[in-house]
Amino acid sequence: MTIEEEADLLLVWLRRESNSDTQALVDAEPFWHPPGDSHLVTLIDYLRGMGMVHNTELCASGTSCSLTARGVAEAERLIADRDNPRIRLEHAINGLVAAAMENYPTARLELVDFLLSMRTAVLDETLEVAEVFRAVEYLEANGIVTVDSRSPQTVRAITLTALGIECGFKDPISVRNFLNDQRQPRIHNEWNITVNGGAPQMGQGNTQNNTFGYEPQQLTQFAREVLAAAHSADVPEEVRATVVADVEALQAELATAAPESGRVRQLAERVLQSARANLPALGWTGVAQLVSASLGTPLF
Repeated sequence: MTIEEEADLLLVWLRRESNSDTQALVDAEPFWHPPGDSHLVTLIDYLRGMGMVHNTELCASGTSCSLTARGVAEAERLIADRDNPRIRLEHAINGLVAAAMENYPTARLELVDFLLSMRTAVLDETLEVAEVFRAVEYLEANGIVTVDSRSPQTVRAITLTALGIECGFKDPISVRNFLNDQRQPRIHNEWNITVNGGAPQMGQGNTQNNTFGYEPQQLTQFAREVLAAAHSADVPEEVRATVVADVEALQAELATAAPESGRVRQLAERVLQSARANLPALGWTGVAQLVSASLGTPLF
């Protein structure tokens, strides 16, 4: 654990002990083990240097301090992030990849080992098992891992794919950033389509790809609209995180060199169902009507 992470934990602890009262003097000695360790004074000095606490010499140990207004605000920000479902999901996603990379070159990770590790720590709490399994689903849907399971309901282990290993070599590991980079437009050197009465046309300006039966640009726009609606809608954060994960899985498949027809259809239907169940209709149903028609699935 870095000194920054330790200081964050101390800051949140001080907020709880002081009840956010900047006038309250708190002896931080109970926070640290073993008692009397000088590292606690180092952490307090670090927070004081950041303007988060006032230190006092009333205690010979130098471990008594009070929060500043800035310290209270930072502690509340840390707690808000800790409780944010999207941030917790991202923590689980990145942690799983990092843990699997520790077993490189096999890049295989037993889920029980991860659940018992410090990688599940989110500030002063730990990830729920359901959050970890949701992260596994996201990684599998985006081609980052393959799943080893005793049954469809029980995941035993994950193994990074070649794409997942490439992601794992990034420093720092950010699966979302990596996938966003993968989705950047790529130049296709040559396409051959038929337009204007059957005359073959070649070149980038005539790019089309209908290999999976429906218009990819239409699906791309659909994904963008649902993603924007998810971010702007007044819905619980866990609902928002679910919709966003579904959309990003579709975007990832569309960004591959050769999208697999059945998988695109499956992911598009999942996004449609997720949006229909969780989002207000206004803001995402424009292109969705065309997509639902191409899928043969009713919009509502």
